[in-house]
Amino acid sequence: MSRRVIEGSYARLTGIRDSLVTTIDTVVSIDFHDDYMVILSQLREKVDDPFDGFDLPQHVTDGLDRGAYGALRKPIDMKIRQLISYLEKVHNAASKIVEVGSVYNLIRDPELKSRCADLLSAHDHFDRVINQATQVLEERVRLKTPQFKDEIGIKLVNSAVKNDPAVSPIVFSDNQNEQEGFASILRGIVGAFRNTSHHRFMANVTREQALQICAFIDNMLFALDIAEAQH
Repeated sequence: MSRRVIEGSYARLTGIRDSLVTTIDTVVSIDFHDDYMVILSQLREKVDDPFDGFDLPQHVTDGLDRGAYGALRKPIDMKIRQLISYLEKVHNAASKIVEVGSVYNLIRDPELKSRCADLLSAHDHFDRVINQATQVLEERVRLKTPQFKDEIGIKLVNSAVKNDPAVSPIVFSDNQNEQEGFASILRGIVGAFRNTSHHRFMANVTREQALQICAFIDNMLFALDIAEAQH
């Protein structure tokens, strides 16, 4: 268990570090502060190591609004890099981990991230990522069309997304070709991945493949969010 926590924390920390690199702002989102402290707390709880000296100094958030932007970038970046180096040198974190953190942090949907984070950091059984990601997608279709709340899988998609936007409960585009494209994509995801991962093990799925599918589903969730619902 502790090894899994170390590797998962390492992946998340490298993702946060790489995200910080993209900004030169002095003050950044409070999420950087909060995410780092959660990771540090989990390491202390699950790993036999006090991780002394890695707490963020008080002045990181002193006098700053805890709204969208409320933490100083430089001290957060410094502590993250120190902890990453410590995990590499003391706990050999880089010896096995596949660094999915950078790509993973590009995923926008919070529910998708929360359900797939620990699974992507695991040692194996990455078909569970596909299981959870497709379940999030299916549930989002159901929430968009509550009249079909009792339907599942292909039946749900066929009911909620028609090729003709004029009669479709969910409209991705007024252009019929584009609407047909989204309908086909949803049917394909549900048929090829949702049904398979819910009914049998997919033993050959790699971490990278699971992340790729997760990222694609994130794009579909975004398209669903802005699609029009017709009742």
